[in-house]
Amino acid sequence: MLDFSAAAYGKAATPTAPPATIRPAAAPGPVSMAATDLLDAPADWSWEQLRDYVMRAVAERHGPQPRHESAKVNSIFKSFASRWGSQAGPIARFAFEQQDGFWRSAPVDIRRFTKGNDDYFARPIAERLGA
Repeated sequence: MLDFSAAAYGKAATPTAPPATIRPAAAPGPVSMAATDLLDAPADWSWEQLRDYVMRAVAERHGPQPRHESAKVNSIFKSFASRWGSQAGPIARFAFEQQDGFWRSAPVDIRRFTKGNDDYFARPIAERLGA
């Protein structure tokens, strides 16, 4: 039998490194918002529950959205909940569950919940809901 080892040819054997283990990089998953809104009726939602529901519904229907400053987002939903009271949750649910996240042929995102959109968005929905 022939010896083809490095030592047989007068060379020192060089240690070989074990093969590198290749692991895929961890890709960030979708941002999940708390689902505390599932615990209460929409008419009883706090502004935080309203915010969480809307942010989750927007991401589910329209995909990832640009990040907004949390202070601005919180301000939008605090104000909307204050203006619409117990109607705020039902308005949001109608927009996403009955209209599939579109209102008058445009996607519903957090800007729809600003005061400037009330006459165009929230008021007509509230009227449809009989409020």
